[in-house]
Amino acid sequence: MKGLLITLEGIDGSGKSTAAKHIAARLAETMPERRLVLTAEPTTGQVGKILRAELAKACGDETKPSAASRMQELFLFMADHAHHLTKIVLPSLQAGAMVLSDRYADSTAAYQGVTLRGIVPDPVSWIQSIYRPWNLRPDKTLLFVLDPHTALQRLRSRRGREKFERLEFLRTVDENFRRMAALEPERFVQIDAGQEAKKVAEEAIKAILNLI
Repeated sequence: MKGLLITLEGIDGSGKSTAAKHIAARLAETMPERRLVLTAEPTTGQVGKILRAELAKACGDETKPSAASRMQELFLFMADHAHHLTKIVLPSLQAGAMVLSDRYADSTAAYQGVTLRGIVPDPVSWIQSIYRPWNLRPDKTLLFVLDPHTALQRLRSRRGREKFERLEFLRTVDENFRRMAALEPERFVQIDAGQEAKKVAEEAIKAILNLI
């Protein structure tokens, strides 16, 4: 059985992490013979823990980050992605599993593409060019699309605060995601994340079953 890599993308607050759990449960019922691996980025590995700690520190720091610190953040994301590929994604696919990843390289390009504005020209394309020689292209990417203002309202009801939870920032990230989806319509499936959670999950599952 051929392994499949399906990634879930979208801005913070789009509900993809909640949908991932619904999708995994439904697929386990629909295809009990198929091994399903539910994973996420940043990972819980060593680099992922360092990355999360750095993001937490940056959240409370009101000073403008230097170009060097922004580059450091990018390469931590990339190192964590490399770990994810090596330790989880590739071995699972080689074993014939379906891998469902909550965030992947597209998130790094979309988010860090905002962070690196003014440092490199066309940062999204630049980040993608670094990934291209060694990254694994997903079989399908589900993009959960939601108005950034609505997403931010959802986020405010949660405990804690994340570095990227700012309206203008999320708007630009949303634009980056939509631009990537427009350039690869055969890979991306856009899902209206403004619907109720059950409906969102149903659309996502339908897209996955169509792929299979």
